[in-house]
Amino acid sequence: MVAVPGSGRERAVRGPVSVRSRLGSAIDRHEPRSVLFAVGRSVLAGAQLSVLLFNSDTTLFADSPAVPGGVRCGGLRSVSLWCLLGDQGVGPMLARAVAIATLVVVLIGAVPRWTCIPHWYVNFSLAAAMPLSNGGDRAAEIAALLLIPICLGDDRKWQWNAVREPLPAWFRGSSQAGALMLRVQVAVIYLVAATAKLSDPAWVHGRALGIVASDPEFGFPMPVRAALEPLLASDAIVAPATWTVIAVQYMIVVAIMGGRRWRALALVLGSGLHLAIAVLLGLPSFGLTMIALLLCAANPAGPAGARRQRWSPWSQRKEEARAH
Repeated sequence: MVAVPGSGRERAVRGPVSVRSRLGSAIDRHEPRSVLFAVGRSVLAGAQLSVLLFNSDTTLFADSPAVPGGVRCGGLRSVSLWCLLGDQGVGPMLARAVAIATLVVVLIGAVPRWTCIPHWYVNFSLAAAMPLSNGGDRAAEIAALLLIPICLGDDRKWQWNAVREPLPAWFRGSSQAGALMLRVQVAVIYLVAATAKLSDPAWVHGRALGIVASDPEFGFPMPVRAALEPLLASDAIVAPATWTVIAVQYMIVVAIMGGRRWRALALVLGSGLHLAIAVLLGLPSFGLTMIALLLCAANPAGPAGARRQRWSPWSQRKEEARAH
């Protein structure tokens, strides 16, 4: 039976074809290797690097009755770096050295195709072995895993080099899927965080920021608390500020799933929020991890080849070498 032009049946046939065509076109034009993405990947490595550089083994792997020795090695955790190398003798020192060396290579942006899997493995090992989460280790582990399909098709020696050729066709689909799941990961994190606050009376009634700021152990630094004391004593200021945090988190949920401009808004809002948390609550590694996720998720991922002619010192030297 032939469909009549303009009929519902023709439109029903056209719909799926149009969706498939648009999806195929989007995959063909997908190019995630922007400077924003490179910075986000380096910041993610830097966040975990700071955990290792500024915390001793006794802090990261605190001994307790629940976890004798301080390193969790049950089940799948047994393949983590700290478990394979052992928690006695030179094992912890060697594991730390391997992890730091790996993160430094990722941080400087060398050979992303070959460092993306070791990057994930170090993040997995740290999150799996530590008995207590620092808030950002799980997010960093999942993000590093989602970076793998994006980075495997990148054959550049440095992630800062100009993009000269589009991703190979067989990598574009998985790369786009990884980029989309990064945005979903960010949206889920903020959705859970904002919704959980709505079940806490302190947040609902607008008192939470005042309580957090005044906490003797985890609150604002004493000089900051003293300077803000008149403001923190005012319900007219604390309550709107408390509710603003929830509103910002919900805005990030919506914006990160939108177009480029919306994702840029999510990046600005989230970066401001986590910079404030890092400074006021002393959570720099967690803040860096979340900013890194936002950087990677907000990546424009523009059309293939759109940035192929972007200048960089490496590409200039390559062109000069070819000329000679």
